[in-house]
Amino acid sequence: ANDQCNTGNIQCCKSATSVENYNLMALNDPSLITIPADLVGLVGLDCSALTIVGGGAGCEANQEPMCCSNNKYDGVVNVGCTPINISL
Repeated sequence: ANDQCNTGNIQCCKSATSVENYNLMALNDPSLITIPADLVGLVGLDCSALTIVGGGAGCEANQEPMCCSNNKYDGVVNVGCTPINISL
């Protein structure tokens, strides 16, 4: 799995969206801050670090594994994310 994520950390995100869509959400939600529009990749929302428990690797059922450059804005979002397949 690690060979698919050489630009950052593997995160488990509940959802992901484009930078443009995220910034539109941020305009209506004072708890979110806008991020630079030229950022490459998706914005991972409500992410947590991938945990490996009992020898298995995976995210919770409601989360998607993403490789993110791990830039957290306000601790709420990860940016520069791309979906990955962590099947072993």
